[in-house]
Amino acid sequence: MNKTTIGFIGTGRIARALISGLVCDGSNEISGFDKDPAVSEAVCAEFGISCKTSLKDIAQSADILILAVKPYQIEEVLGELQNKLHADHLLISVAAGISSEFIRTHSLEDMRVIRVMPNTPAFAGEGMTAISAGALATVNDIARAKKIFSAIGKVSVLDESLMDAATAVSGSGPAYMFYIIASMTEGGKQCGLPGEEAVKLSAQTMLGAAKMVLESKKSPEDLIKDVTTPGGTTEAGLKQMDAHNVRQAMISTVKAAAERSLELKK
Repeated sequence: MNKTTIGFIGTGRIARALISGLVCDGSNEISGFDKDPAVSEAVCAEFGISCKTSLKDIAQSADILILAVKPYQIEEVLGELQNKLHADHLLISVAAGISSEFIRTHSLEDMRVIRVMPNTPAFAGEGMTAISAGALATVNDIARAKKIFSAIGKVSVLDESLMDAATAVSGSGPAYMFYIIASMTEGGKQCGLPGEEAVKLSAQTMLGAAKMVLESKKSPEDLIKDVTTPGGTTEAGLKQMDAHNVRQAMISTVKAAAERSLELKK
């Protein structure tokens, strides 16, 4: 069976996260291009993928092109890429806040576009990718995108109108989880734990709690009740979280990220 040919346009951090998982999967032929040749060469050498020196080369080498550049770079990149595309290409964009329609109108009129929002836990094979289909994308295109991103974690297919919310929750979410781990670690250290042990206890606890949410039929609220004994240590901690309005702070955090994603479209 022929391998899927995937070309990365941009080889920054999120591209490296994706490439690392796809290389481990082994079912894809991958190439990379970056406007900074030194960056491109380093990434390609690290992961053993083909290094391309121009947009023309990477467009000719891949059927699926993943636009892994910053949102503000998309229009310029598409302008340079436009005359190198053909109708058989599938464009997949990871740029936050950039609509599939914007990509289509700045590339080819009949271009099939998939918009995705992966996250950096792809480095650990535990990524969460939200996928939405552009106007001309087919069921087969969605299936191909799901197969690619399933190599680095879980996938949800959403209507594009929900992508700003997905960006806020899972795209930006790892930073919020790291923030919580860092805060729990500091609390543990102030209670006497050695730094390394405090990190391990905090991070593994978050990992285990996340697995329980995904694998249990119970809601997060029900799981909180299962852990909380009246008058016990967990209740004492939760009371502090309520006193400092942590729940509302997290809700506001997600909303602020979603609003910023919307602003990037303008």
